[in-house]
Amino acid sequence: MGTVAAFFLAFILSGVVGLVMYEGWLSEADSPLIMNIVSFASLFAGAVYAGRRVQAAGWAHGGLVGLAYVACVTILGLIVFDQLAPTLVLCERGALALFLGAVAGTVGINLKG
Repeated sequence: MGTVAAFFLAFILSGVVGLVMYEGWLSEADSPLIMNIVSFASLFAGAVYAGRRVQAAGWAHGGLVGLAYVACVTILGLIVFDQLAPTLVLCERGALALFLGAVAGTVGINLKG
């Protein structure tokens, strides 16, 4: 469910970024950085959501949300664009997603109240 929440938020934030770019308030040269920020912010929010819903091991659930999110984005990119990012980039994104998801899952489980 955390991965679905992350995708939903990423979809909404991508639309907002697209609208901002369309209006000319944001340079197209900045779009890769902005979209990476949107993607990892969505991943963080999805992992926090997952952490809030579990009874224990929020870090593990958050880390799995991060890995699932990156795997789904990679597969979707492969289907849509018919190309795969370099292995080093995939490993970096996977490691960052695992770490960020674990931190967010820990935050989420501690937000229960």
